[in-house]
Amino acid sequence: MADSRFHIWAKAEPFTFGALNSPPPPELSPSSLKGIVKYMKKNEKCGYPKMNYILWRHIACQKLHMTEELAWMYFESYGLLTNAGNAKRTQLDIQMAKATASTEIERLKDSRKVDSLAFVLLLFLQSFHHIDLKSTLSRDEWPNRKRSSDIDARKNRIYDEQTHQLFIQAHLDDMLNIIADTEQHNEIAQATLSIEAIAALSFIFECSLNNSHTKVYSLQTLLNYRFIQDEVGMSIVGSQTVVPFKGLSNLIRRSLISNPFQVGQTMKLGTLLPLPFNNPTHEQRSGRVLCNSNFADEQHRFVLMTMINRSLNEQHLPNVWMAEFRIHRCSYSYIYIHAPLRCVEVRKCHNVTIVFGSIETTLKISDCENVSISAVCRRLVISQCRSSSFYILTPTRPLIQLNCSNLLFAPYNTSYNKLPEHMEKTGLCKDLNLWNKPLITHPAGYRCDSQSGEKSLILDDCWSLMNPEDFYPISTIRSEDQQKDCFIPLPVEYQNALDKRQKSISLLANEITDAQLDQEQRQRFQRFVVTHFESWLEATGNKKILDHLSSLVLN
Repeated sequence: MADSRFHIWAKAEPFTFGALNSPPPPELSPSSLKGIVKYMKKNEKCGYPKMNYILWRHIACQKLHMTEELAWMYFESYGLLTNAGNAKRTQLDIQMAKATASTEIERLKDSRKVDSLAFVLLLFLQSFHHIDLKSTLSRDEWPNRKRSSDIDARKNRIYDEQTHQLFIQAHLDDMLNIIADTEQHNEIAQATLSIEAIAALSFIFECSLNNSHTKVYSLQTLLNYRFIQDEVGMSIVGSQTVVPFKGLSNLIRRSLISNPFQVGQTMKLGTLLPLPFNNPTHEQRSGRVLCNSNFADEQHRFVLMTMINRSLNEQHLPNVWMAEFRIHRCSYSYIYIHAPLRCVEVRKCHNVTIVFGSIETTLKISDCENVSISAVCRRLVISQCRSSSFYILTPTRPLIQLNCSNLLFAPYNTSYNKLPEHMEKTGLCKDLNLWNKPLITHPAGYRCDSQSGEKSLILDDCWSLMNPEDFYPISTIRSEDQQKDCFIPLPVEYQNALDKRQKSISLLANEITDAQLDQEQRQRFQRFVVTHFESWLEATGNKKILDHLSSLVLN
């Protein structure tokens, strides 16, 4: 049972957005990570307490046998999960965009640094998705498994934050031992942790006092309290403050709870947000948008949109600003979220169109089919998705992970009045866009190089670039938000396709004017155009989309 004087829990973002779904390289074992820590400490100038990319690239490529692309991806992932400052991120993006020579790009990468011990903990978390805690704890094993009702299934549901807690309980000692001051991997009886190690653990853990979550502390701040120092046995050895391994392990175990700001507590205590343009059908009544703004501070804002079906939905309320946003099990719907967000996960959705504004860190799409996503984000991660389109602006390479097929990539295709303001708030700029350079990760940590044919846009088995002739911009719902000129410039071939289409429309309009048709001829011509336009809508499937969209608005 958790200690009621204070609570400790695992942050959600390192697990949800930092631990990738692809299996990590087999070399990332606790013993090898312990060896990496020792190696970093021997190279103090470039490895400890801050490690630069030069040393990490050497370790990853020479010791762990990763590709350089995968090494940079892990290194970059850490920066997405820390408060690096949006102004600094924007400046780095602009510098990368201006760098044309590969040597200049490498120089900029080599100048980047991460907190050594916290980065190693992120590498340790890469094993999270490959331990099936949900299946072993939420149901009996066959043949002893008993049938249960839907109500029983809901009662036994395990939320993500609970799996994070279970992972910590099962692997806490391994985690602490990796960053502890021990010579050998198995010497933990007399092990201690330095203040730098405690700071690294604050990358994973947060805390609160006296059953109140209104004020959240880092683990390092919690250990500044005298009664906790006495409890864990903190002492000064020489000039260094150290924390006993066993004392800290026991403290975390008896105080550990599941994250109080995530799905479980949001569903239990959160505030319902309005659903505009609702379709009042039986299917829609179960759909909800919940926010924890009534009990969480701005840094822990969480919004859950779940079970939205056959609906047109728009969210731009202040409650969702800079929140972690999750869209879960939505279908046959159109969702517009024109607000700056911290991070987003779209999970188990199908036949939906989702238009985002600017997302500060990661947009993660998993277990989805036939979805269309438009977003400005720092990173796009796709896993187990099929037959889906992504209209993206991102300064990092999109990651394609497990079991994906028929993915289509295109540049960001929408604009609205406050998009520049939202991009500035989230630290994103329009100068650097790697939307067309996905990185495919594989179980052993290898990359599948894309090969493009001269006559085909298909670049890999599971993804391709959208043909410019098939590219169309998308408008916002509200006319007052619409922007005539695109804030984000399109690649030349896509802009040329739009210009060509617009030119054809203008030429046709001029020809109609020059023809000087009488009223009867105009009516015949109008019927001809309408008939062929309706045939085109039917042939392309766009008629169903328009009929569906108009029915949602009317309802």
